[in-house]
Amino acid sequence: MKTTRHIAVFLFFIFQALQVYATESMLDSLIKKLDEADASDRVDLLNDISREYWSVSLEKSHSYALKALELATGLNDTARIANAMNRLGNAYYLNGNYQEALNHYNKSLEKRLGINDYDGTLGSYNNLYLLHDRLGNKEKVADYVEKAVELSIQTGDKSGIASYSNILGVIKSNRHDFDNAITCFGRALEIYTETNNIEGIASTLNNMGGMYQRMSLYDRAQECFHEALPLYRKTDDITGVASVLNNIGITHRQIGNLDIALNFYNRSLKLYKEKDVGSTSTASVLNNIGIIWYEKGDYETALDYYSRALVNYENFSDSHGIAVTSHNTGIIHTRLKNYQDALESYLKSVDINKTAGNNYSLANNYNNLGELYLLKNDYNIAIEYLEKGLEIALNLSAKDLISENYLFRSHIYEETNQFEKALASYSHYNTYRDSIFTEDMGNKIAELQIMHKRASLDNELELLLKTSDIQQLQLQQVRSLIIYLVIISVISGLCISILLGMYRYRIVLNHSLQEKNQQLESAHSNLVAAETNLIKLNNAKDKFFSIIAHDLKNPFNALLGFSETLIHKYNDLSREQIYTYIDIINKSATSLYQLLENLLEWSKSQTGNINYIPEKFQVKEVADREIFNLIPAANRKNISIQTEISPNITAFADKNIISAVIRNLLNNAIKFTFYDGTILISARETRKKVEVSVSDNGVGISKVAKKKLFSLDYNVTTTGTNDEKGTGLGLLLCKEFVEKSGGTLWVDSKPGKGSTFTFTIPV
Repeated sequence: MKTTRHIAVFLFFIFQALQVYATESMLDSLIKKLDEADASDRVDLLNDISREYWSVSLEKSHSYALKALELATGLNDTARIANAMNRLGNAYYLNGNYQEALNHYNKSLEKRLGINDYDGTLGSYNNLYLLHDRLGNKEKVADYVEKAVELSIQTGDKSGIASYSNILGVIKSNRHDFDNAITCFGRALEIYTETNNIEGIASTLNNMGGMYQRMSLYDRAQECFHEALPLYRKTDDITGVASVLNNIGITHRQIGNLDIALNFYNRSLKLYKEKDVGSTSTASVLNNIGIIWYEKGDYETALDYYSRALVNYENFSDSHGIAVTSHNTGIIHTRLKNYQDALESYLKSVDINKTAGNNYSLANNYNNLGELYLLKNDYNIAIEYLEKGLEIALNLSAKDLISENYLFRSHIYEETNQFEKALASYSHYNTYRDSIFTEDMGNKIAELQIMHKRASLDNELELLLKTSDIQQLQLQQVRSLIIYLVIISVISGLCISILLGMYRYRIVLNHSLQEKNQQLESAHSNLVAAETNLIKLNNAKDKFFSIIAHDLKNPFNALLGFSETLIHKYNDLSREQIYTYIDIINKSATSLYQLLENLLEWSKSQTGNINYIPEKFQVKEVADREIFNLIPAANRKNISIQTEISPNITAFADKNIISAVIRNLLNNAIKFTFYDGTILISARETRKKVEVSVSDNGVGISKVAKKKLFSLDYNVTTTGTNDEKGTGLGLLLCKEFVEKSGGTLWVDSKPGKGSTFTFTIPV
C-alpha cells in the first residue's frame, strides 16, 4: 500500500512539473512573438501572456495586462482597451483585491456595450456574476445572470443560453420561485439534450434535484440525482459524482434517514479528498456532516466538522458559506452553554448577511440570538432581537421563521409571568405552524376537487348536447307532419293523376320519416347509454368521496387529537409518551400523504388525464429504483426486499405507469408483512409477455376478501401488521394501469402464508 502511494505521489509531482514546463514553454513562445508583431497584435499577445501567468505569477499577470492597456490606449482601440481592462480585473480578482477587480470589470463592460461587442459583453457579465457571488451579493448575481441569458438568446448562442439558464434556475430555486426555475432548467435541458452535451445534462439534473428538495418532492429529487450520477461517471467527472452523492445525502437527512445520509456524505467527502479538492464543495460536505452529528446529539463531533468547514470557507473567502457555518457553530455553542462563543459566531453571521442583503438568513440569526439571550435570562435583549427577526420574517412571509419567533416569545413571557402575552404568542405559533402544514394539504385537495368538478361539468355538457339533438329531431318531425297534413288537404280536390303523383310523393315522404325515426331511435339509444355511463360515473364519484370522508377522517383525528394533547399537556408527559405521540402524528401524516397521492392518481385515471407514452425499458432498472425508495419503510419493520430479475428482460409500456404499479404492490407487501419478513420481486418472459410478481410471507388474503380487492363497489379499508391503514385504492390503480398497458393483474394468496401479486406487460 505504501509503495503504491509513493508511486502516486511521484506521478503527481511529475504531472505538475510537466504542466509548469508546458506553461513556461507557451510563455516563451508568446514573448518571442512580441518583437515581430505590430502594435495591435502586441496588445493581443500581452493579454494572452497575462492570462498564461495566472497559474505562475499573479504579479507578472498584472504587469503584462497593464502594458496591454497602455498600448491599446495609445492606439485608441476601444475593443482592445476593454480586453486589457478585463484582464486587469482578472488579475485583481485572483489576487483577492475584489474592489479593484469590480472597478475594472465595470469599465470593461461599459466599453464593450458601447461598441456592441456581444462576445466580450457576455464575458463581462460572467465575470461580474462570479465576483458578486464571491462577495455574497445575491441580487447582483441574479441581475448579471439574467442579462447573460437575454444576450445569449439575442445572439442565438445555444451554449450560452443553456449554461446561464441552468445557473439562473439555481438562483430562482434558491428564492423559491419554482415556476421560473422549472422553465430555466427545462430550457437548459432541452438544448443540452439536443446537442448531446452529457456534462450539461448531468449538471442540470443535479440542480433540478436540489430544486425538488426545496419543494419537499423528495421522490422527484432522488430521480434527478440518480439520473445524473451515471452521466457524471460516464464522463469521469469525480467532483460531479461527489456533488450528487452529497445531494442524495441531503435528501435522506430531510426525510430522517440520518445514518444513510451520513454514509452518502462520507462517500462524497472521500471523493473530494481523492481529487485533492480543498474547495467550498468540501466545506459544504463537512458542514452537512456536522448537521448530522448535531441532530444525533453529538455536539462535540458536530463542532469539529463545522470548524473544519469554516477553515475551508475562509481559505476561499466564501462569505455565504462562512455565514451559514458560523450560524451553525453558534447553535452548537448555545447547546453546550458556551454563550460567549455562541454570541460571537451569530454576530459574525449577522455582519455577512447584512452586507449581502440575505434577509432570510438574517431573520434566522436574530431568532437564534433571541433564543440565546432567553437562555441567559436576559429577556429585554432577547425581545429586541426577536422584534428585528419578526419584522424581517413578516416582510418575507417566512412562516417557519415567524412560527419559531413566536415560540421563543411565548417562553420569554412565561418566564416573566406575562401569561396573557405568553398565551397569545403561543397561539400565533400554533397558527403559523398549522398553516405551514395545511398549505400543501389544501393545494392537493383543491386540485382533486377541481379535477372532479371539471369531469362533472364535461358529463353535464355532453348530456345537454344529446338532449338538444333529440329536441331538434322531434321539432323536425313535427314540421314534417304539418307539411304532410297541409299537402293532403290541398290535393284532396285534385284529379286522380295529381293524387297518383301525390301518392308517390307520400311514399317518398314516408321513407324519409322512417329514416328520421331510425335516427331518433338511435339518438335515444345513445342517450340511454350516456345515462348509464353517467350513473356509473356518479357511483364512482360517490365512492370516491366516501373514501375521502372515511379515510381522511381517522388520520386527521389522530393528528388533531394527539397534537392538541401535546400542546395542553406537554409538561405533564414523559419523554416516552411525547415520542409515542409524535410517532403517531408522523404515521398519520404519512398515511394522509400516501392516500392523497393515490386519490390524485385515481382521479386522473377516471378523467382521462394520464398520458400513456410507451417505451422500451429494463424491468430490473424500474424495480431497483422503486425498491431503493422504499428501503426506509422496509427497514422500519426489518423486512428484506430481494429481486430475481435478469437485466436482459425488457418490456414495452409507459415506464412511469409501471413504476407506480410496482411501487403500490411493494407498499402493500411491506404493509402486510410481519417484522423480519421477506419480500421477493421477480420477473420472467413468457410468450410476448413479461410476468412481474411481488411475493411476501405476510398475513395473506381470504377468499372473500380476494373477491373485493379490485372492485370499487366495496370499501376495503384494511390494517397492516404495524397498524398501517389502507383503502384498496392503490390496487384499483394497479389494475387500471396494467390493463391500460395491455396486461392483466391477479393475486394468489393463502391466509397466514403470504400473497403473490402478478401482472403482465408486453415484451
